[in-house]
Amino acid sequence: MRALVLPILVPLSTAVILLLVPARPLLQRWIALTGSIVLLLVAVLLFRRVETDGIQVLQVSGWSAPFGITLVADLLAAMLVVAVGVVAVAVTAAAFAGVDPKREAFGYHPLIQILLVGVSGAFLTGDLFNLYVWFEVMLVASFVLMALHRTSAQVEAAFKYVTINLIASSLFLTALGLLYGVTGTLNMAELARLGPAIRTPGVDLVLAVLLVIAFSIKAGLFPLFFWLPASYHTPPAAVGAAFAGLLTKVGVYALLRIFTLLFQSA
Repeated sequence: MRALVLPILVPLSTAVILLLVPARPLLQRWIALTGSIVLLLVAVLLFRRVETDGIQVLQVSGWSAPFGITLVADLLAAMLVVAVGVVAVAVTAAAFAGVDPKREAFGYHPLIQILLVGVSGAFLTGDLFNLYVWFEVMLVASFVLMALHRTSAQVEAAFKYVTINLIASSLFLTALGLLYGVTGTLNMAELARLGPAIRTPGVDLVLAVLLVIAFSIKAGLFPLFFWLPASYHTPPAAVGAAFAGLLTKVGVYALLRIFTLLFQSA
């Protein structure tokens, strides 16, 4: 079960180490790359464990569901965590080809690792409120990464990006409040078990609309993708690759996961 928490702990530990070591670019690049390789290895280990033993579940600190933090990995989540490791290695290796010194001085490498923490947490969470928390971790890290170096174009793009994504987060949080008020839980397994028996068609319609809009914005799906071309061209190629390879995929994953759990008969 410990393999479940490692894809979150490894980039978090790497970020802490990067913040503590001297601000030497070459050293920070090697630490970031090493942490990303370890992340990829533990992701592959988790995938093999899920493939061999089935769905993995961990109740953090022994608190039972639905009161504690639940981590879950099925084949879809494990596969996407492997994708996180692959993108992490590619992005951190690209730093050796040259990163703007100002970006590195302002925390480029730790921010990349925090971004990986948020993405891995979103793929592995078994609770919808914690999915919201991981979305916000990603949003904060990605906003700072987009605004680093602070050219006028980057700042403008960053504000468009964060404003529209905060609107999506607000819609998601509203849906969570409504869902909790009706069901009394946000644990994904509990919601799937309860099913539509305790919900009404009217509530389901409101939930579906809020969630579709929120996650379509985050996934950059047509016709709610207007923020993406206004933002993604301003950061460096490595940051753009991390955004395109990971952030929008979390929105797609959330759509798949939530709609198969909450609206099984639709």
